[in-house]
Amino acid sequence: MVSWMPSMHELDLLALLATYGGADGSWRRTMLAFTILGSGWSALVIVPLIFWSRTRRFAEALAVAIVAQATWTWTLKRVVARTRPWIALGYPAPFGAPHDGSFPSGHASGSFCVAAFLVVTLPAAWRQAEGSGSPSSPRRARLVAAAAVAIAFLVGLSRVYLGAHFPSDVLAGALMGSCFGVAAGRLYLARQRASGGRVAVALRD
Repeated sequence: MVSWMPSMHELDLLALLATYGGADGSWRRTMLAFTILGSGWSALVIVPLIFWSRTRRFAEALAVAIVAQATWTWTLKRVVARTRPWIALGYPAPFGAPHDGSFPSGHASGSFCVAAFLVVTLPAAWRQAEGSGSPSSPRRARLVAAAAVAIAFLVGLSRVYLGAHFPSDVLAGALMGSCFGVAAGRLYLARQRASGGRVAVALRD
């Protein structure tokens, strides 16, 4: 093994130092906005969809995925108990001054869970809601799903920029959240097709 090659820990630290902007960074307001957007409270936006019959099953499947990934993330945080970078390196406290385990990133896990779920389900849902003959449906679904992925990426980036997580925390959270989102999305589609129900979020009357 070549001795001059940096270890994974060193690469993680270098990536953090290259990304960190903190409270004085020029992108602090933008990064703070994305970190707030990626917080757990944002999941409350799906609550109204649960009470609308035409979106209930879709919203319930997404809610189950969010709760499952959050539970798994919380468990890993307690088991790994990694110190947050702002504490380990003496940076100013980021928004919320989180003191719980750093690995994995809950913001990244939740955001990528939602994004992956939408990537899997939206093409079928939108196509059925607007009619299979509408050529714009798949294109719109891909655009919305791509936007969700981009937002999830920026949420994860904001956590490193603000000093709340190491890059490896965000990467692990993104991978885990994506797995939960994809699994929940495929299960939702399979159950809807098996039951003969609408594979849909009804986007219009």
